Amino acid sequence: MRSRLLLTPLLVSALLTGCQTVTTKENTATVDTTHPAPKPKNQATTAESKQAPNSSSKVKQPVSNNLWDITRDNFTLNDEAQHDAVTIQINWYKKYPRHMRRVTENASRYYHYVLNEVLKRDLPAEIALLPAVESMYDPDAYSSGHAVGIWQFIPSTAKYLGIKRSQWYDGRKDIIDSTKTALDYLEKLNQRFDGDWLLTFAAYNAGGGTISKAMRKNREAGLPTDYWSLSLPKETRLYVPRILALASFVRTPEAFDMHLPAIPNEPYFKVVNTSQQLSIPEAAKLAKTRRAELELLNPGLLELMTDPTGPHRLLIPAKKAETFKLALLEKPAHSPTQWVRYKVRTGDSLSALAARFGTKVKDIQEANEMTSSHLRVGKSLLIPETTSLAKANLAVPSNLAASTTEISQYRVKQGDTLWRIANQYGIAVATLARWNNMQPADPIKIGEQLRIGELPSLARDEADALRRIGYRVQSGDSLSVIADRYNIRVADIREWNNLSGNNMIKAGQQLTLFIDEG
Repeated sequence: MRSRLLLTPLLVSALLTGCQTVTTKENTATVDTTHPAPKPKNQATTAESKQAPNSSSKVKQPVSNNLWDITRDNFTLNDEAQHDAVTIQINWYKKYPRHMRRVTENASRYYHYVLNEVLKRDLPAEIALLPAVESMYDPDAYSSGHAVGIWQFIPSTAKYLGIKRSQWYDGRKDIIDSTKTALDYLEKLNQRFDGDWLLTFAAYNAGGGTISKAMRKNREAGLPTDYWSLSLPKETRLYVPRILALASFVRTPEAFDMHLPAIPNEPYFKVVNTSQQLSIPEAAKLAKTRRAELELLNPGLLELMTDPTGPHRLLIPAKKAETFKLALLEKPAHSPTQWVRYKVRTGDSLSALAARFGTKVKDIQEANEMTSSHLRVGKSLLIPETTSLAKANLAVPSNLAASTTEISQYRVKQGDTLWRIANQYGIAVATLARWNNMQPADPIKIGEQLRIGELPSLARDEADALRRIGYRVQSGDSLSVIADRYNIRVADIREWNNLSGNNMIKAGQQLTLFIDEG
C-alpha cells in the first residue's frame, strides 16, 4: 500500500495490555475464541535463501499467555534482520522513544486480533507489524493519497479487492474486513513472488508492477533479483527494513535495553451480530459501555451506525458482550428504526423534529452529541426515524442531506479558510476536504474553486482514485508538457488553477494537479 509510512519507532514497547484474541468460531450471535494462537510452520524468505529453523520457534507447552512470546516464536525472517539497512532503522527508531505512547493507544485494541489472524493462516508473525509501519495502528490514519485504515488501502485498490464502501460504511477502516482483505492480498502477492516475503512486503507498499519492473531490469542486466539488490523508490527501500527493525525489538528486547510488558492472550472484543441497523449510541446503552469505546472498536462506521445493508455486526468489549446480547434480545421488536440525515433550516427546533420523525428529543441529542437544544441553520443531523413513519413519509424533504444531489462551486475569497467555508455551509471541515480531494490541513488560495456537495457514486469513485499534488513549473514546461507527463488534460489544469486561455505559466509557478493514483 502506498502510505505516509507513519513511523512506529518502538512498537514493541508500546502495546501494553488489552488486545483481542483471534476469532475462530462463529455462531448466530457472536464470534469468540479464548484459545491461544496457533503455531505455524517456519517459512523461507525465498526459494534461494531459506531460513534455518529457529530453536525458539518450537511450540512450547503450555502455550504462553504472553503474546510477545507467541509473536517471537512465530518469526520466520530472522536472518534478514542482519542487513545494514535494518540496523540503520533500528538506530533511527531508538532516537524517538516518545512514539511508544501513541502506538500503545492505537494498537491496544487491534494488535492481538491481527496477530492471531496472521498465525491462523500459517503466515510469518512479522506481518502483524505491517500496520505499525503503515498507520501506527490508527484506523483513522489518512494519507495524502487517500489511503485509510490500519492497512492503508487507497480507493482504487479497495475497489479492486472488493472492499465495501458506502455512505454508512468504509471497509478499509473496519478491523475485521480490512485485515481479511490485507492478508488475502499479501498471500496473493507472495504467490506472485514465489514465496519471497521481502518482495511481498515491498509489493504491498509500492505495487506488484513496480517490483516486477525492478526485477526485470536487474535480470536483463545480469544482476540478482532479491529485495536488497533492486533499485526501488525511497519509500519502499525504507519500508521493509522498518518492519524487520520492529521485529528485532520483539525478538530480543534485552539487546536494546527494552522492557516488553506482557500482553495477555485473551480476547479484547467479541463480534456480535445485530441482525438489523443499530447506532453506536444505542449500542453503548445496551452494552452499558462508553460510546467512545465502541467508536474505537468500530471505526468503519462512518455515520455511527451499521449500514442498512450490512454487515450487521458490532465489535463489543469482551466483558460487555453478554450484557449487550441480552439487552439486544430484550429490545422491543415493534419499534425498528432507520436513520436519516437532515439539514437544519430556519424555524426548526428539536421538539418539532422529534415529532416529525417519531423520535425523542434526547435521542436526537445523543445521536449528535449535543449538549444543548440550540440548532444552527445548515447543520447536518442524524435522526432516528421509526420504520412505520418512514414508510408514511413518502415525500422526502428537500433539506434531507441524504437526498441532496445538487453540487455547486465556491470561489475562495480573501480571508477564507476551510473552517470558515465549512461553517458557512454547516458541514464538517473533513467533509469539505473530502469533497475536494484534499486534507483538512491543506492550504487554499484566493480564486480557487471548491466543490460543495457529494459527487454521485460513480463520479466519486473516479475522484477518489486521484491524488492532489503540488507541482512547481520547471524551465521549458508548458501546460501540454505537464498534461502529457501526468496523463491529464490541459483543460483540467486550467480549471484546477483558475487559468484563462491567455494565461502563461512561468518557471517556479506553483500548480495544483490531480493525478491518477491507481
